Amino acid sequence: MASEPVRETVVIVDGSERRSANLRDGLAQRWLVLEPEPGDSGSDASDRLAATLDALVSEQYGLIGVSAGASAALDQALRSPERVTALILVAPLAVRPAGTGHTGGSTDLEHRLSEVQCPTLVVFGQEDARVAPEAASIYRNRIPNCNIAFVYGAGHDIAADRPQALLNLVADYLERRETFIVQSRSGAINP
Repeated sequence: MASEPVRETVVIVDGSERRSANLRDGLAQRWLVLEPEPGDSGSDASDRLAATLDALVSEQYGLIGVSAGASAALDQALRSPERVTALILVAPLAVRPAGTGHTGGSTDLEHRLSEVQCPTLVVFGQEDARVAPEAASIYRNRIPNCNIAFVYGAGHDIAADRPQALLNLVADYLERRETFIVQSRSGAINP
């Protein structure tokens, strides 16, 4: 009797108003997906997430933070860099660019972005009114090994606006990390 291969673990911290069953269910076809309750934001939520992951996950894992859940995901990647293999932030509300009038975010996390050690993908909806346009350059310039992706035709709730596009993008990054990006110096159309 052959045993089923052990699947890699992916943790989704979804702080959006409507949690995306499509993203979770789509990823669950290839990975073991855990989606702990995000709870309130702030250090208590980050502490609860860290305790939950310490209790449930003994190996390395990919980490996805959605909307307000991006702050807890970023904090977890900073707390346990040896365990997080890839970080994906979807419509993240973790930073607040100065002078933009946008609320939310954490100046502490923003100052620590350069400490993120794993490959990182930050995904924005092209029509997102909740995230300041300047946020993309903050993530890109401060996180080493950071890739930025924009989903056309999507606002802040990318999972509702373009569910299949988000699933394809996240799954591809989890599988290939940054090698799914076509570099400008490359002549390749598809990686």
